[in-house]
Amino acid sequence: MDENSVYQCGMCGYCLDTCSVYTVTYRESLSPRGKLLLLRNFTEGILTDTEAVTERLYTCTLCGNCEDACPSKTDIPSLIKEWRNTHPHHSTVLESCVKSVLEKGNPYNQVQSEREKWYTGGDTDASTAYFPGCTTSLMQPQIAVSFLSIMKDRLPLQVIDDVCCGSVLSKTGFEEESKRVMEKNIEYFNEKGIKTLITSCAGCYSFFLEYPFNIKVLHTSQVLTECLDELNPQPIRTTYHDPCHLVRNSITSQPRHILKTVSEYTEKEHQMCCGAGGGMLLTSSTLADSICSTMLKDSTPYRTMVTACPFCLYHMKRNSFHKMLSLEEVVASCDL
Repeated sequence: MDENSVYQCGMCGYCLDTCSVYTVTYRESLSPRGKLLLLRNFTEGILTDTEAVTERLYTCTLCGNCEDACPSKTDIPSLIKEWRNTHPHHSTVLESCVKSVLEKGNPYNQVQSEREKWYTGGDTDASTAYFPGCTTSLMQPQIAVSFLSIMKDRLPLQVIDDVCCGSVLSKTGFEEESKRVMEKNIEYFNEKGIKTLITSCAGCYSFFLEYPFNIKVLHTSQVLTECLDELNPQPIRTTYHDPCHLVRNSITSQPRHILKTVSEYTEKEHQMCCGAGGGMLLTSSTLADSICSTMLKDSTPYRTMVTACPFCLYHMKRNSFHKMLSLEEVVASCDL
């Protein structure tokens, strides 16, 4: 643990209003500065109960909003990830997730045949591949179907839909297992001759940027912006939810440009984390749902909530009856 980083926080509290966990629980020990104080106390030997620290450090979505608000720019998410890697939470659900990724190529304990239900074929000779991601393929397959329908006759694509990127393992304290997945995937992508990798999943996109390979990585929103001149705008009222992984990588203007072009777009008044990331939906589903419900309170039923992440979409659908769509679905509806 980098002690200098632990002491970098000035305990000013600017992070509090940006933390989705704190704004729902109002528990100081679950706030970003509260978590850092726990790490300080552990470093100094004042606190010796590692389980107590671990329990609190897993109540974090790793969204990074606290770091953005921090005057001293303390990299709180990295410190939390470092703790998780050395003090992983050995819960049944996380261990099952790890086993599923390593043995079945997805964190949902599903067999490969379940992933192939939506698959409609691809160009196995193409050097550009579409990687839908586990959540897209197994829980929101309409996203993949929509994207491939848009790309048909526009861009030859291989479809790689039999492996997990490993992001969920990296975020939840299983770094070594994540690296094994990463190394295996790099070898696999090279065997496939992949030069460009396109994914619908914000989490996969963010994690692929950490891969040590020479493959260009794109999010679908970056690709869809190239098709706008060929689309027919529809009178659908939309607003947009920013996935944290895309915000961290400056993918914010592209989805908005698309929605402003093809629909009647209105910006949301507030942008907050949906509450599902960083393993929260796995380890603290009740809290994750509470965060999402709170975040959605200002949404309006006459505007379709659009997002560019299948995990955000899945989680928001679980917590609202309002109409919600992926960016790919909206664009596909305009591709007449």
